[in-house]
Amino acid sequence: MTKTPRRLAFDILKAVESEGAYSNILLNRRLQQSPDSDPAFVRRLVHGVLKNQTLLDFQIDRYLRKGSVKLAARILLRMGFCQLALCDDIPDHAAVSETVSLAGEVMRGNEGFINAVLRSFLRDGKRIVLPDCDPQDPASLVRYLSVKYSCREWIVKRWIDSYGRERAEWQLRESLEPAPLVLRGNRLKVGNAYEFDTSGGIQASQDYREGRFSVQDASAIEAINALHPKKGERVLDMCAAPGGKTCAMAEYMENEGEILACDIHEGKLALVEKEAQRLGISIIRTCPRDARTAPPAEEAASYDAVLCDVPCSGLGVLRRKPEIKLRLKEEDVKALPSIQAKILANAAAFVKPGGRLMYCTCTVDPAENERVTGEFLQEGTFEKIRERQIFIGEILEGTKGDGFYYCLMRKKNL
Repeated sequence: MTKTPRRLAFDILKAVESEGAYSNILLNRRLQQSPDSDPAFVRRLVHGVLKNQTLLDFQIDRYLRKGSVKLAARILLRMGFCQLALCDDIPDHAAVSETVSLAGEVMRGNEGFINAVLRSFLRDGKRIVLPDCDPQDPASLVRYLSVKYSCREWIVKRWIDSYGRERAEWQLRESLEPAPLVLRGNRLKVGNAYEFDTSGGIQASQDYREGRFSVQDASAIEAINALHPKKGERVLDMCAAPGGKTCAMAEYMENEGEILACDIHEGKLALVEKEAQRLGISIIRTCPRDARTAPPAEEAASYDAVLCDVPCSGLGVLRRKPEIKLRLKEEDVKALPSIQAKILANAAAFVKPGGRLMYCTCTVDPAENERVTGEFLQEGTFEKIRERQIFIGEILEGTKGDGFYYCLMRKKNL
């Protein structure tokens, strides 16, 4: 039986919550299996709930008696409140009746409860309530912004401490916006003026199947532009999977030279190889490797350019992976800089004198970015060429980029 869009959204949200699944992967997989299920609506509802979950729960809890509510009921209420409060084009009666109907499918016997809570919210005029905010009280401000923008309090505080309230709130607001779709033309096959046909979806597009473009955010494109690998160079990608930046570098190199793509997860290297094949790239060789280990003797100081795209908190891609802000723990982030510094130090050992080293992350956090590269540069072996922190929603080439940091360095001829 074909699932309704709301049922499909419910199943995805439940898997994200109970199984630790990632919404972007699940959405792509489930929508491919159910192409007639109104993909745009499903994505909108899933992202609407995940991006605004803290705000929605704050409203829902006003109508619940003290005590826990089953996960399925919580998800249903989030879906209902999301449609009522955040989707102006969905009629109130449809939002309620469809959510109650869905309750009959997924937790029979609870339809009356779901209906009662949603209608109570309607009777209150769908009024959104926020915590009291005293701008002079830092804890009160953090709590207010945390609920308003549905983000963990420790993330809000971290951004305020690092960038000030204005920049932090701008970031929080932009993280709720839809992420734009950016297509990077394959330099080996098309020119800049080529127009791609994606009317039937990315995967179904003939241009995609024949390797004329890749999907890549504007921030990542800028970073590769800055690194600018050249034709005939020897390049190392330390943490390559799934291969978007690896393939972009190969296109810059006009498919001439050598790229070694490494990743600690051997199974993910198949994604790099598959993408290279789709794009018509032949200069990429893959190798399973832990980026924290020192280079083999034969590879030391032998690469013209090394890309060091390290594991990070991912706070720059909240528009695409909103579950990050729901799961990420502050103690986990505090442990990242030491790992990142170790990878950067190992990456440096691969670079030949005069060669280029790029450190990058998809996060907005000085502890993982400027502080890591700043301490590294103090050693004096490398000099900084260019450094940039791109904030979520910053305009790049006419589109809003993801949060992203890169620092391009050159190895000195000592």
